[in-house]
Amino acid sequence: MAQYCKKRGRPVDFELSIDETLTPTTPEAHFFVADQLAGKGVEITSLAPRFCGEFQKGIDYIGDKKQFEQEFSRHIAIASHFGYKISVHSGSDKFSVFPIIGEKSGGRYHLKTAGTNWLEAVRAIARKNPALYREIHAYAVEHLDEAKKYYHISADLSKVPDIRGMRDSELPGLMDQNDARQVLHITYGLILQAKYPDSSCMFMDRIYETLNRYEDDYYRALENHIGRHLSQLGIK
Repeated sequence: MAQYCKKRGRPVDFELSIDETLTPTTPEAHFFVADQLAGKGVEITSLAPRFCGEFQKGIDYIGDKKQFEQEFSRHIAIASHFGYKISVHSGSDKFSVFPIIGEKSGGRYHLKTAGTNWLEAVRAIARKNPALYREIHAYAVEHLDEAKKYYHISADLSKVPDIRGMRDSELPGLMDQNDARQVLHITYGLILQAKYPDSSCMFMDRIYETLNRYEDDYYRALENHIGRHLSQLGIK
């Protein structure tokens, strides 16, 4: 059998992710996986189940919050029994269930969030460099189908406003509209890697230039948004 991990002579933060599955991870399945790992002497720091409902990119939780609370409590009990943390993947902007996660876990969890940082950068660009935002937006819409090969989202392009009829001052508000948020969220890699025929960057250099110029504005937006995450999770 091939050796995928080897000893490093120091502690490692080893997280097991089983959230990329077609069906939710039941507490029974979670216990089975944890028991098998323990039996093999595999020590993990955290485990990411696929929870009931939907944890889609960049928007709030979709699903039955009561069911989530009941099952999350059982997942926490299993993790506590085996001595690791529960990890919540695609955790950005799941405000409606953050209080449940914070309370039921006793503050012992790993919340994975990064895309929200990108969306706040996009919001800052829409405010400070609307012409660049318009280019990025058009590119994201054009390449959405390519990005959807790698992400499951519920965004409906027909619900994304046509920015050709919008004033510059209205553009930042698109980051408060779920469909637009998801379109701009999952296309980030394509946007940053886009090149002209001469191999020069289509957007990346101008994105960094804008964010560097308006760094304080971006940090304030990010502080407010991440601050909302922390507050809903019960972190003061």
